[in-house]
Amino acid sequence: MSTHHEELVLRIIDIEYKTVPSCVERMTIGLCNEVYKVTLASDVVFVRMNMEVFELLGSSKHLPVFASLGIPVPKILASDYTKTVIPYAYQVQSCVPGKDMGLVMESLSDEQLRSIAREIATIFKKLRQLPTNGKFGWVGGDESRLVDSWTEIMNVDKVSERNMRTGVVGEELVVFSRKLFEEYKSYFDSVESVFYYDDISSKNVLIDGGVFTGLIDIDTVVYGDPLEAVGSIKASWYGTHHGEVYTQAIENELGLNAFERKVVTMYALFSRIWWLSEKGMKFNDNTSDVVDHAAADRDRVAIEGLRRELEGNRDTARR
Repeated sequence: MSTHHEELVLRIIDIEYKTVPSCVERMTIGLCNEVYKVTLASDVVFVRMNMEVFELLGSSKHLPVFASLGIPVPKILASDYTKTVIPYAYQVQSCVPGKDMGLVMESLSDEQLRSIAREIATIFKKLRQLPTNGKFGWVGGDESRLVDSWTEIMNVDKVSERNMRTGVVGEELVVFSRKLFEEYKSYFDSVESVFYYDDISSKNVLIDGGVFTGLIDIDTVVYGDPLEAVGSIKASWYGTHHGEVYTQAIENELGLNAFERKVVTMYALFSRIWWLSEKGMKFNDNTSDVVDHAAADRDRVAIEGLRRELEGNRDTARR
């Protein structure tokens, strides 16, 4: 735990609650915010901090919208975005019970996985009814960073840029990424702007006793192709029994046809390549500039499996 961050958390709790917590625990999942679980005398809350104010503003906008649709999410109990109280913007959020799905996935039965899949598919269906402005990209507190096409979002230049810094992806996969992008460019060009939440796979989906209890970390949503998020779900547990059961259940609940399922596989392949490119990139105190080679090897195994699956269904994947 960063001693500096812990001191800031204690300062926030003193300001907002006039008390000293009994426990402050860093949450080690997540690449963006500095997040701490704080145990008070009669409650548990989460303190979220970021040097960049815009990284937190989205949740104040999106959480009430999700809640209005009946999607269980935390409440913002206190916030300060001025960076005058401490050198970070911060929020204090209520606690949604449960653990990130990635931490409990292997303990879930097939029946539990299918039940959770129904809940997640329902969230996709609810969110797609919300309007967008017709543009594409990640939406935080405002829509200022959006672009005119989904093709711009799927651009693979960042994979190449990261590989130049770390070398972890390798030139062969960089070239493959460009070829895959070109193969699906006409599909990307055809994507309409749809409202969805993308970070909905191994983290931010909370499970308690085998039951879905809510979503967290709603700082951004996406205007674009919801199948991208399904692809991330498939990528998260590719090659495992529980991953196959869960992904197929979501695809079934969404009523995806054969072509759409191949698009999901394509997005899953891109996801694992992007995740591989993140190895050796430091985003916050949960990440390191040292390459985790074991994790990189797991990405490569999944990438090869997804390549074979997509190649074996290439005819289906064309319109």
